[in-house]
Amino acid sequence: MSLSDVIITLAQTTPAPADANSSLGWWVVGLLTLAALMVALELFVPSGGLISVVAGLSAIAGVVVAFKISIVTGLIALGLVLVLTPTILWMAIKVFPSTPVGRNIILTEGTTEEDMQRRLHERHAETEAISSLIGAQGKALTGLRPGGTIRLDGEDIEAFAETGIIPAGTKVVITSVNGRQIRVMPADEVGDLGRPT
Repeated sequence: MSLSDVIITLAQTTPAPADANSSLGWWVVGLLTLAALMVALELFVPSGGLISVVAGLSAIAGVVVAFKISIVTGLIALGLVLVLTPTILWMAIKVFPSTPVGRNIILTEGTTEEDMQRRLHERHAETEAISSLIGAQGKALTGLRPGGTIRLDGEDIEAFAETGIIPAGTKVVITSVNGRQIRVMPADEVGDLGRPT
């Protein structure tokens, strides 16, 4: 049964007595207001759509009760729901990115030109800092086959052997940096300037 069939069926039912109309009117107002408030609440409380379902059911119940009052009242309530639903959804789309839930879901931070320049500068500074490590001496904490861990100035760093296998405990020298990949050689195979002999 479609929504139009339900509305036609409701319209054909006997309207409520006149003295019940005023209390039913308050029910219509309350249910439609509840629906609008639930949509607004959905913007701030992550519910996985449960609050939206409650909003939809409240709106449908409000229209059904409005048809119990009279056909004209039911059509007015239905018209309000049909006009206000897209309006509220459009407003929600505009407001949602600035809500706490929206900020967690939608990536808005870091997309401005200033943020991108700052990240580029930080990445460049990090690359320069890593490149300045060439020639620094450390000690292999694990065997490098070819990857492993070295200790450099009290910090554990992932590194790769330039050639062959370097046993744990060997003194090593950083010989090259490619991106974030650090390559080392045993200190006894490297000259004074950090270049292979």
